[in-house]
Amino acid sequence: MRYEIRPVAPAEWERSRELRLSALQDPVAPVAFARTYAEESAMSDDQWRQRSSGVGAQQFVAVATDVQEWVGMVVVVVERPDYYSVNAVYLRPQVRGSGVAEKLFAAAIAWTWDRADHLHLWVHEKNPRAQSFYRRLGFLPTGKSMASPLDAGLTEFEWALARRQG
Repeated sequence: MRYEIRPVAPAEWERSRELRLSALQDPVAPVAFARTYAEESAMSDDQWRQRSSGVGAQQFVAVATDVQEWVGMVVVVVERPDYYSVNAVYLRPQVRGSGVAEKLFAAAIAWTWDRADHLHLWVHEKNPRAQSFYRRLGFLPTGKSMASPLDAGLTEFEWALARRQG
């Protein structure tokens, strides 16, 4: 199977919404996302259009080229001029472990390096698969932590990737 990795266009907001809502229904969603299906399924069309506009964030999508199915995403949010953060990562179950995640992150990282020297993300303490993946990409814990937005009794840790100089 071949996959195209590309930025999401603003006019594709409905497909973006479908993929995000699928992600929030995944069994791993409570340790992968800071929001719930109930919260986001209640968002208006205008909110979804804004999210896909490319203003303040860039979403990358993996598309299975033979069937034009959206199978994965990575979203980078510009939280401050010097703080870029991976805000959402999702792969449909059938493409997990296929290398698509690495390709999505390569696009997100390249986009970030045109704008910043670090890329941050938060990873849940009960998500060892994600932690292992991020470590393979070169992300390292920063030492910062916070209570999980969905369960204050659990912890999320900040990780960062620094652009290599030279």
